[in-house]
Amino acid sequence: MMRLVFMGTPEWAIPSLEGLLESGHELTGVLTQPDRYAGRNRVLAASPVKQEALKWGLQVFTPEKGDSPETFEVLKELNPDLILVCAYGQILPQDLIDLPRRGCFNLHFSLLPRWRGASPVQAAIFAGDRETGVSLQRMVLRLDAGPVVAESAAEPIRPDDTGVTLGARLSQLGGILVSETLPGLLEGSCSETPQDESRATRCRLIRKEDGRAVWKEEDALTLERKLRAYTPWPGLFCFGPGGKRLQIIRTEVVESNLEPGLVGEGLVIGTKRGGLKVLRLREEGKKELDAGVFLNGRSKLPGTRLN
Repeated sequence: MMRLVFMGTPEWAIPSLEGLLESGHELTGVLTQPDRYAGRNRVLAASPVKQEALKWGLQVFTPEKGDSPETFEVLKELNPDLILVCAYGQILPQDLIDLPRRGCFNLHFSLLPRWRGASPVQAAIFAGDRETGVSLQRMVLRLDAGPVVAESAAEPIRPDDTGVTLGARLSQLGGILVSETLPGLLEGSCSETPQDESRATRCRLIRKEDGRAVWKEEDALTLERKLRAYTPWPGLFCFGPGGKRLQIIRTEVVESNLEPGLVGEGLVIGTKRGGLKVLRLREEGKKELDAGVFLNGRSKLPGTRLN
């Protein structure tokens, strides 16, 4: 019987938590991000991992900082043989990484060394990658740079995948990978493969401004991928006449010679190359609409330029 600790925060981490629960070993504690205010009504909400862990009657800890002395003392008291991290959301210090006897391992949603960093699911869609996967790596101080102990088979990225749909599939693959690999990790029998640094690519934390459409610099295909990658947040947006924000919900790429940012018939918008036909959108302060309904009463919109 080994002592395990799990560190994770979003819904995508839950299958990995379940993989530990089903192992038959003792899950001594779960660490997750503190409760945060969320939604339009700013309601204080626990993370999905905390909610799931409490259903199982597990000890849950929510330190404000992963690298604080208090966090280290909590983990030292839990006395883990192995720590599994999945989308915890904070950088861990070396003394914490070195604490468990069997090691500290991270489940990462890409086939490393591609897309090290905070947003690998979104980065893969935005870049137009044809496939991705899940990697389990021994943690080191450098972000996602540790040796890989296991990885899933390649998962195709579908033409209609969003960050939501692809992330959900990868989370399930991650749970399976954890279940299959955990016995070897605890026995110390898993081989470790160093990453090829020459093939490493990186992605960063997504910001709200990343979802802004830059008509002069981005072609229609890039904007369509950006929308899917950044669903549900920050999505793809621009600003219409009068400065009102337009949140673009669904699109398709079409042939067009319109100038970048110029609105044509049928709500086709010119880009650096090609046209982006908007099928569904939401104007600031209004409800989501199909493009045809949106254009009713806005007959002067075609021929104007979006910011």
